[in-house]
Amino acid sequence: MTSAFSPKKLNALNTRERQQATIAQFNAAMDAQDTATAIDIANYVVSDDDLSNHAFSRGWQLHCLKWLIIHHMNEWRNSEDNSEHEDKSIHALLDGLWKLKWIIGILPQDIGETRQDFDEAIEFMQHVYEDFEFSTAMVDKAQLDIAMLTGDAEAARKHFAQWQAADKDDMNDCEACEQSTLIDYYHFIGDYQRAAELAAPIISGEMTCGEVPHITYPSIINSLIQIGKFSEAQAVLQDAVDLITQSREHFLWLIPQLIQLSIRLENREQAEELLDEFSHDIVEAAQNNHFHYLQYLIAVAPFNEEALEAARSLARDFDERNGNQYYQNQLDLMFVTPVLH
Repeated sequence: MTSAFSPKKLNALNTRERQQATIAQFNAAMDAQDTATAIDIANYVVSDDDLSNHAFSRGWQLHCLKWLIIHHMNEWRNSEDNSEHEDKSIHALLDGLWKLKWIIGILPQDIGETRQDFDEAIEFMQHVYEDFEFSTAMVDKAQLDIAMLTGDAEAARKHFAQWQAADKDDMNDCEACEQSTLIDYYHFIGDYQRAAELAAPIISGEMTCGEVPHITYPSIINSLIQIGKFSEAQAVLQDAVDLITQSREHFLWLIPQLIQLSIRLENREQAEELLDEFSHDIVEAAQNNHFHYLQYLIAVAPFNEEALEAARSLARDFDERNGNQYYQNQLDLMFVTPVLH
């Protein structure tokens, strides 16, 4: 069956409208048993391109990805051995399993997803990874990522140890991304000195990839602030601003954290310039991502009372789900200036 899906009109919609449209079209395709169209819509939602990275909630992305994995697994199992259809199905299935570790790890960004949803997502990942005899490493890492996003230090320590002890295989991330997660972990548990030490090959450019150093900058810069290396933090922050603003289509979501760090380093002029240039695009891109919107509100809070109240409300929503004060504490930190030398 030929797909009836055409992304051209969807690309012209804003992010909220795009999500609503894809949900409606996917449901219609399922009702009509139009598998070809459902596949195209689901692939559009979980695509690696910039549009999808900014357009859809993590819960909706996971729903589409799980459906794709189950579909391609069934197709592969029912294919004739050594056929073209078998080859196509296994390649599509492995692509889905590769993306699964990323989307599950950032599922807590969606305030609509519960702790039970996280557990069920991990159970699904464990099941399909076991089917293919993959190492547990990426399941452990996904649980580590969830723990850090939910502010759960005890769970983070547990899953970090499991991740480090697990065997590596082809599903592991690249060396630079693995190093980035190490830095994020030590930053999260408050071992800022260790995080700064591990950051050296990333700051120097020895370790890079399509995502690193971009995604590692916030943890690196704040770690340097926490250990009193303010001039180095300023220099790395400027490198981060230069690089990320040049790649705004893919890394727009990181700019609110750079604004927060600019304020922490008493560079309010730079913070205001970034807000003036990027606020509209950040708000538009974050319509379906509550975590990214919270980071934006926290960045704006020192300048705007209404943003402060909105940030308090959303941070409280996250913390009530997560069972701690993690994001409310992050907001409070915006109003505590480190002593710069």
